[in-house]
Amino acid sequence: MKLFYHLFGSLLVGMILLIGIDEYLSFLVEVKQFEIDMVTNALQTGNSISGMIAHTWQESGEKKALELIEDAGKSGTMRIRWVWADTLPNDVTVAADDQEQLTRLNLQEKATLKIHDPNGETLLFTYIPVDIGQERNGALELRQTFSALQIYSGRMLIRAIRITIILALFCGVILYFFIHHKIRIPLTRLTKQAKRIGQGDLRGNHTVIGTDELADLAKTMNEMCASLLIAKEKIKFEYDARLKTLDQLRHTERLSTFGLISAGIAHEIGTPLNVVDGRAKMIISEELNDEETKECAAIIKSQAERMTLIIRQLLDFTRRPKQHIASENIVILIKQIFQLLHPMSSKQQVTFALSKDEETEVVLSVDGSQIQQVLINLLMNSVQAMPDGGTVSVYVSNEMLSGPQGAYRPLQCFLKIRIVDEGEGICKEDLEHIFTPFFTTKTIGTGTGLGLSIAHGIVEEHGGWIDVESSVLNGACFSVYLPLKDDNK
Repeated sequence: MKLFYHLFGSLLVGMILLIGIDEYLSFLVEVKQFEIDMVTNALQTGNSISGMIAHTWQESGEKKALELIEDAGKSGTMRIRWVWADTLPNDVTVAADDQEQLTRLNLQEKATLKIHDPNGETLLFTYIPVDIGQERNGALELRQTFSALQIYSGRMLIRAIRITIILALFCGVILYFFIHHKIRIPLTRLTKQAKRIGQGDLRGNHTVIGTDELADLAKTMNEMCASLLIAKEKIKFEYDARLKTLDQLRHTERLSTFGLISAGIAHEIGTPLNVVDGRAKMIISEELNDEETKECAAIIKSQAERMTLIIRQLLDFTRRPKQHIASENIVILIKQIFQLLHPMSSKQQVTFALSKDEETEVVLSVDGSQIQQVLINLLMNSVQAMPDGGTVSVYVSNEMLSGPQGAYRPLQCFLKIRIVDEGEGICKEDLEHIFTPFFTTKTIGTGTGLGLSIAHGIVEEHGGWIDVESSVLNGACFSVYLPLKDDNK
């Protein structure tokens, strides 16, 4: 109900200001009219008794006239007394600032003064000249207080407060029920719907009632939910298609790599085949004793097992396995890759070297098949970059990092696989594009241009990244970073 409090507070302040201004303006008008009525009343009273005082003064003398004035002043709230013009300032007890007004007062004509007594009370003095047939001028002084006005002002203030309270209660009740039924309940529905949308529930709210702005907003949200559902299905379809395409590309790259590896393995299988063929001919054509026959059979068996192992490694590599996250020893995986690539590397007189510190943690939660594809691609690139032979060095270590350059994340322990070759390196123009799909600097038939792009995507899916350093004539260095803890689950 925060909206109610804000609106009610603003409305209450507005009402207080409006009522206060209205009452203040009414008060000024009433005060002015009250003063006019006081002056009129004083003049009427003075005029009505001034003739009687003058006649009594002339007929019965000063004493009788003053007694009559004193009797007149005892009745009512108006105080009446006789004053002489030559003694007026000293006869009236008023504040010092108002003495000057009395000094300038001329009792030959009617006059009204608003002055203050020493206690600060405001008084209204009315002077009515009376002709008593003497040279000495005198007048009736009628003094009135503003106490009635103060009482009236208090009543007006209480009235204004009562009106404000009544209006505040009346408007508050109306505003509360209006906000509760017209704003709060619809907003609560919209808030719940927004939370559901934030949690992935895109069902629309079909209980929209009314034609106001909130109802329009609810209808718009329902239309938005419908659009989001369509977009969600479209994104899901495109995502599935992308995954399927990516899987196809990865398999294609595997087959391409398989073709390159097979060329070297064909020679590797040729040797044990020749041995098998020779031993089989010996068994068939020569007369061998039992011991020599067993020896030939054992040799044939060992060579067959050797060929079977090579073929199994090839089949495992070309197979399209389902993604399976498990604990993998990266060092063992690298050594298996060395064996798989040995025929190809030995043909180009390239050797592999692996080094790591004893305390290096090398067990990760990864998809071993995908990481194998990444490392085979990088190692094959290193071998192909050295047509005249050399050494491919692989360094395995642990590093505390926050992420790739430009990333700001908490420090985390990563496994770093650094692959360094002694080839010709990569020029600066090509470095910017090496992870771009279908970009390749190899000759036609030796690469698809997908290897590094797919390797980059696989490593990113595992929460890591690939860095590359290169200088022409000094070889290339690829660094693969994989988190020791699997944060992608």
